[in-house]
Amino acid sequence: MTLPYVFISYARADRPFVDRLSAELQLAGVKTWVDTQDISPGENWDKEIEKGLFEAGLLLHVASEHSGSSEWLSAELEGFLRSKGRAIPLIIDDAGPSALPEALKRVQWVDFRASFEQGLAILLKGIGALRSDQPVQPKAAKSKGYAFISYSTDDSRFVKELKVFLTERGYSFWDFHTSKRNYQVDFTLELEERIQNAEATLCVISPDWKKSKTALQEMHFSYEMNKPVFLLRVRNPGPTLAISGRTFIDFSKNREDGFVRLAEEMQDVGL
Repeated sequence: MTLPYVFISYARADRPFVDRLSAELQLAGVKTWVDTQDISPGENWDKEIEKGLFEAGLLLHVASEHSGSSEWLSAELEGFLRSKGRAIPLIIDDAGPSALPEALKRVQWVDFRASFEQGLAILLKGIGALRSDQPVQPKAAKSKGYAFISYSTDDSRFVKELKVFLTERGYSFWDFHTSKRNYQVDFTLELEERIQNAEATLCVISPDWKKSKTALQEMHFSYEMNKPVFLLRVRNPGPTLAISGRTFIDFSKNREDGFVRLAEEMQDVGL
């Protein structure tokens, strides 16, 4: 019988801990699901996470100073508990206990603060039913993360080409028009979190992008969060104070040249 896997829910800043945890669990015979290891480039990030949650046998919630402000992690947990029922909190720093969602505050946690090895041993005792006698084949990262795409639906044709480009470079994507929405969270807070966890923001500039109620906010917030922001001009938006003086990549004349330049600029910032 195939053993179910454990889904690891975490904030982006805690990825080093999660990578180590996943590797150690696999060595101990536990199958894991981690976004960067199980979501392929070009996939819709949140839709794949929803699928991963649906098929998981257990959720591990990594509680830290970074997870406490994450509305999305709380929504993942609540959805999983409604359908599956079992989750284990992992405390990895001193802010972890206070960062626990309400649904986990009375659940016995596993404390990794004093010793990773000790925490792992306790965790393995608690999930013995999910362990195989043999180590699980370790998984390398499939995706480098996701890019946040800001665009108007009128530019969807170009965005399809952009997503092919991102796939070739090893990235998935998140965009308001096609990604799963969390209707339990304020829209602006959801956008904030999606941008904070993205590897970069790609703004598809056009007259319609300029008319968007949120596009300029998405761009400014991305700059505020020190995210790499790429302005991709597919149609001339006309005089636009918000992007005046900023460097953009022109796709309006030659798409191929535009993608070559975008690849170069992404490489320049380490993407």
